[in-house]
Amino acid sequence: MSQSRVEEWTTADVHHWLRTEVKVSTACADIFIQEEVSGEYLVSFRKLDILDLGIKHGPAVKIASHLKSLTEASAHRSECPAYVEAWTKQQVSCWLLDHLKIYIKYVELLLDQDVSGDCLVCFRKQDFLDLNVKSGPAVKILAELKKLNHMPEPTLQTSPDQRDEDEQAQPEKNLLRTLSQPEPQGDPEMISKKTGENRTEPLGAEHQAAMVKSQPETSKTTMVIKDFLDDLLKDDLKKFHFHLSAYTKSKTKAVRRGKLEGKDTLDTAQLLTSHYGNQEALLVTINVFREIGQRELALCLERKMGLQEQPCLSRAVTNKEANQGDKLKLLLTCGGNSLDSYNRFVIAVNKSSPEQIQYLNFLSKLKLFCVLDFDPNSVVAGGLCHSYRESRVANLHLPAQFQAQTEAVIKELNLYLQTSWVFCNGRHDLDGNKELDYRNWLRKSCKDVEHLVCFICRPDVFLHGRCLVIFLLLSSVDTEKDPVFDTYKSFLKHTDETNIISICESQSTYVKWRKLVKEKCDFDIEDLSISELTLSEINGTIMGLGPMTLSSTRLLPSSGSSAVVLKPKDEDLLTALDVLCLNQCENIYDESSSEFQDFRITVEEEFYRGAKVRWWNFYFCDKDVEKPFIKRDKYENVKKMIRWQRTHSNNTCVLLTLFHDPGCGGTTLVKHVMWDLRQEFRCAVMKDNTVPKTEVANQVRCLMKLESEKPSPVLLLVDDSKETENPFDLLSCIHQAVEDLSNIHLDDAESCKVIMLNCVRSHNPVEQYKQHSQTQSQFLTAKLTAQEQKEFEKKLKELKETHDKPENFYSFMFMKNNFDKKYTENLARNTLENFEFSTKTAKLFSFLALLNTFVAKSEISLSLCEDFFQMKMIRWKEDSVLDRMKPYSNFIIIDSVDEWGGYKGVRILHHAIASACLEELEKSHHLKVSDIVMEILHYDLFFSIRVVKQKLMSSIQQMLIERQLKKDGKERETFSPLINKIHNQQGRKTVQEIFVKASSRFQTSLSIPQALARYLYINVQDFPEAIKWAEKAKNIKENPYTLDTIGQIHKSNLRCNIEREKQETSHNPEDLHKNIEIAKNAWKAFQRAQELSDLENELEEEVADDDSEDCPTKSYNIKGYVSILEICFMVFEILSKVPFFEKNNPLKKHYLQSFLSGLIPVSNVYRENSDANTRYTEIIREHQSFLLKLKSEVKQVFDILNSYFTYIKQNSELDTLNHRIVTEHFKKYVDLFCVTPGERRKEQENKANLSLKLDIEECKRFLERNQADTFSGILQYLDEPAEQMEQITECYAFLLLNNEKHCKTKINYIMSNIVLYNLKANSKHVKKYTELCNLLQEVLQDVGLHHPVPDPFFLALLLFWPSPTDENSDITKFVTAIRKSSHKYLSKFQKRSTVAYFYLGKEEGLKRLVSKPSLDKSFLFKMHRDDLAQLWWSGEIFREEAIISRLYRVRGTVVQGQVFANYGKQKILVRPARISGIRSGCSTEKVSFYIGFSINGPLAYNIKYEN
Repeated sequence: MSQSRVEEWTTADVHHWLRTEVKVSTACADIFIQEEVSGEYLVSFRKLDILDLGIKHGPAVKIASHLKSLTEASAHRSECPAYVEAWTKQQVSCWLLDHLKIYIKYVELLLDQDVSGDCLVCFRKQDFLDLNVKSGPAVKILAELKKLNHMPEPTLQTSPDQRDEDEQAQPEKNLLRTLSQPEPQGDPEMISKKTGENRTEPLGAEHQAAMVKSQPETSKTTMVIKDFLDDLLKDDLKKFHFHLSAYTKSKTKAVRRGKLEGKDTLDTAQLLTSHYGNQEALLVTINVFREIGQRELALCLERKMGLQEQPCLSRAVTNKEANQGDKLKLLLTCGGNSLDSYNRFVIAVNKSSPEQIQYLNFLSKLKLFCVLDFDPNSVVAGGLCHSYRESRVANLHLPAQFQAQTEAVIKELNLYLQTSWVFCNGRHDLDGNKELDYRNWLRKSCKDVEHLVCFICRPDVFLHGRCLVIFLLLSSVDTEKDPVFDTYKSFLKHTDETNIISICESQSTYVKWRKLVKEKCDFDIEDLSISELTLSEINGTIMGLGPMTLSSTRLLPSSGSSAVVLKPKDEDLLTALDVLCLNQCENIYDESSSEFQDFRITVEEEFYRGAKVRWWNFYFCDKDVEKPFIKRDKYENVKKMIRWQRTHSNNTCVLLTLFHDPGCGGTTLVKHVMWDLRQEFRCAVMKDNTVPKTEVANQVRCLMKLESEKPSPVLLLVDDSKETENPFDLLSCIHQAVEDLSNIHLDDAESCKVIMLNCVRSHNPVEQYKQHSQTQSQFLTAKLTAQEQKEFEKKLKELKETHDKPENFYSFMFMKNNFDKKYTENLARNTLENFEFSTKTAKLFSFLALLNTFVAKSEISLSLCEDFFQMKMIRWKEDSVLDRMKPYSNFIIIDSVDEWGGYKGVRILHHAIASACLEELEKSHHLKVSDIVMEILHYDLFFSIRVVKQKLMSSIQQMLIERQLKKDGKERETFSPLINKIHNQQGRKTVQEIFVKASSRFQTSLSIPQALARYLYINVQDFPEAIKWAEKAKNIKENPYTLDTIGQIHKSNLRCNIEREKQETSHNPEDLHKNIEIAKNAWKAFQRAQELSDLENELEEEVADDDSEDCPTKSYNIKGYVSILEICFMVFEILSKVPFFEKNNPLKKHYLQSFLSGLIPVSNVYRENSDANTRYTEIIREHQSFLLKLKSEVKQVFDILNSYFTYIKQNSELDTLNHRIVTEHFKKYVDLFCVTPGERRKEQENKANLSLKLDIEECKRFLERNQADTFSGILQYLDEPAEQMEQITECYAFLLLNNEKHCKTKINYIMSNIVLYNLKANSKHVKKYTELCNLLQEVLQDVGLHHPVPDPFFLALLLFWPSPTDENSDITKFVTAIRKSSHKYLSKFQKRSTVAYFYLGKEEGLKRLVSKPSLDKSFLFKMHRDDLAQLWWSGEIFREEAIISRLYRVRGTVVQGQVFANYGKQKILVRPARISGIRSGCSTEKVSFYIGFSINGPLAYNIKYEN
């Protein structure tokens, strides 16, 4: 047929061309004949004209494409391989689904429009768009088609749903098969045309519906429906008619209501079958039965007609339940469009097949609490768990791991922070953990799974109505004897069935599952199930839900102004950090949508009302540059401080602090700075203070290194740190974790910085700022500058443009009014005018006012508020609580709380508003805070076991016992602000009543009775009652602190007695007896407290020298020793008041000294003869054993404390205070027991023949007076004038000369020489190096290698350490010896690290011992001591030239994590001063380092790897 004469074609010619050239079906070609399309008309046809003929899109595109080639007189060519044109439409669908992963909705659309291979090759982009396929998939399909020219032919296999085209082509036969309906009558030719050829091209929905409607009336179907309608009462039949007339689930319009008027059951049945056709009439009847509550009838009709046995019915014809996609959204979002509706999801899943895995990506989008997996192969390649872990973090657990206390399990298994994947029936990748058959599972594993379900459903884990359990059935559950079904029943036992939904992979799986649940659990799951969506549809529906519906790849800054992707899996690992990304908030919403605008209005309103600032708040202001975020006055200061520290500081880790008044915007300011620096730093907020500091440090290191060879600087915010006194603990851990990075990247030190920004609430921020380094801190007060006030005025005008009544944003308005207290007072007065405490609303509001006033960052959980109001669970109507709180709801906000997996918390907008409300209740309604406290303690609801309740309990306890820092920022108040207020208002009785009631609520807490005991002995001096409560605390748990409280009560009692007796003119001997008894009890308590503390320390493993020189960790440590000293000296003071021991009389004082030294018994002491003195003597004799051991006890404690203050790194505040106390008591000791030189000379004159002995004794007394009689005491003179050291050395020389040659004397003499040499090398008292070595050799021969104290071995290290060219075979045995002896000797201080007093220098002999004080002198002339301490702490000191020039750098190796100093063939074990100095991986490497000598052995500083 000539193409040049198309216009002359007849309709037959057109038909022939379509059948032979275009190769469309006969049915399509016939339509052109019916519509009289000849060649003349054909050339004018476009695709739209062809579609208007009723031809589907696939053939229409193909015809249009061939027609274009025909009219252009060109051959029709395809750009794709020939095999593509041979694909059926099912094969096209398979290729799109399996190879291109195209969204199932688009694939089904192409299948429905008969797009086969020869049609697909004709498609252009616009053809896809006309079918509502989005541009993305359209472009991808076209690109992949072209790629097929260069690829092998793909293997295509049609899915089961697409195999039986005969059934799809003749739906009327399938639908009526169970009714034995005869074949439809009609012209055989037409049947052939409409059915025979369409076996490969299923009918469209419209044609299917038309054919069903054309079926003749079926008497059997009608009679079946009539029989069921007969079971309805008259009123129920009317309901049936009403719902039938409103039925919308069918594509066929509903039956008009007029047609149903007066119809009986037979007429209604006939109308149904004639209107809908037989099969759909049955489905409509069943659905209407359900709508009017006749579920039993619906179920019976389903069973009778065999519909349950037909899972393969064509979806278009069975008319599945209206829009199951919407139903799935409803179940997962509670009617919204975001998965945020539920806090957590729990998934129970059975065995999956590999082809299903690709459609289960939605699991990675859900906030999973745990997955109960019954597939033992899930963790291996091709399994569901394996697939999930490719993109997210999941910890693999077994059910038995959930059997402990809730808090312990949550913490140990990282619940809420990372997904828990629990294998409930075997795990084949582990030996001995095979899958069990049902019989064995029931006996061995069922109980553990029951416990697991019980744990999940605990109220403190599974918040009712805010967690959802999903049974994801990927394979059928055929019998009740299945672990999955047993688990379902377990969940039903522990939670409401409405908290469980079922998602089934097929209709047949659903039918069996529903039947099982119905028969065994008497519950119909239909309304809580999804069964008619494919897994692909389920996946697509869930992935399309919020909160992130657009592309939302998160980016981090990297080197060279580049960016890297923060993968979800990496972010899962950063459990303690909330990471701020470069593109935070971008590409999350369609910002042109009304949804986004509503979201913006809501977020802004919540913030300005009083919610915590969100990154969104800064994002919104950045988008609208004309309405910037308010910059506080200190914004630029903080920003400059951070940038300066990055570029100029030599420290790898820097601590910066912002002190701020509560509620003045400190956290908001810091986050604003972080937001603007997010391109310069990798920014993060520490969100969980319960995570161990070492773990936080490792996560910071991880953040620095993510996706980059070079580290990036990190800015870390620690918000409202509770460790304001010592924030260095975390900083120290971070420094250890990242220190090696700075050594590796020396040329890029700025990138290795971690700047920790500590945001601290303070009641006197200015004062605290002054006490800290002002280059590393800032302050913010509750007072606006004039410029800030202008900014707030401007912002109010802006808010009026976009928000209704911004004057009701009370937190914002309070700040705008310059934090004016009158503003909050007026608000409180107006709102609380009709306050009535008897109502639950008023009570809950007063509880919030109390908590928010006295406890920072406190709230009551939303679920607890609902329980308090006894509200029935109305899902996701948070405002219902706010409704109950009217008229106070304007003061209330519902905020998100990150702890314990996240929950909603209710609080008052601002601390100042809460405080004003509390004052107003007291002023106008005579409601005291004590009344509110007693009322909150009254409710059982607040004190039952549940995590969110424990948070409230913690806040209540904190309110009662937590003491604040005083305004000077140095010491804490004696009691909590609440207790101080109640004490000042109402006194002891009310305070004690509150503590007694609280003690009954917190029965396992020792803090409450301990606090009451403190209150009783400090404020009211009721010592017997105080002891009773202190003993109660000790009975709850005996630890150093409870025993210390008992000791402090006795000590306070004793001090009160002493002060009282000073005021009395006469003294009663019985007072002495009573006071010594009290002192005994105090002494015992402090001794036991110290024993427990020492025991705790001994149980600790030896620690590395990682603590700061000035900022070590805190513990009870030496507090007991200091208190023992105080008690002993109080006893000495009491005894000095006894008439025959009076200290003002030298002779009587000598008697007391001699008695306490055990030189004379009390009976030999001269005294006046009186009844009082006789009784005094009897009392002293009665307590003689206690009194006589006090002097030796005191001396022993002084020696221990001297060692502590010498060898152990000190805390700058606590240890300074203790050192001062000990020093004062030592002066008293010297005054009492060490005779003055003048007195000694008098004795020498009287006893000339004892002169030598007296000189020796005088030397000993001199050394004791100057605390130089111990090894540690001598070391302390390294920082003292040389003159004193010369006297001490001279004394030891005199003692040795006069045969006082004890080992201790020799050891101390050698040490005094070394110290004196460092202070004054040319002193005549310094012995030569060789002489000291010889003397030490004598000592070492005497003591051996197992001496109980490390002193001789410390000297051996100093004097015998090899020179670079020498080897000393003995040095290794001394290193071993000092480690063994010091471990035992310092066991009570093992939690603290030791001080290196000497470093190895470059000289020889004594010159090579470089003392730390001499190194310090190189810096103190140019910097403050605190700054120098920071240099030592960070390790940066070893980069200073003054250090490098004096210290010798030793070469060594690291083997299996141990450091060795190499001297020839000899390897000497040394300890790393910082654990972080050693790389992980146990690699054997060459290193170099400096050596410091401490009392527990040599230390390696500044370790550098040669590679």
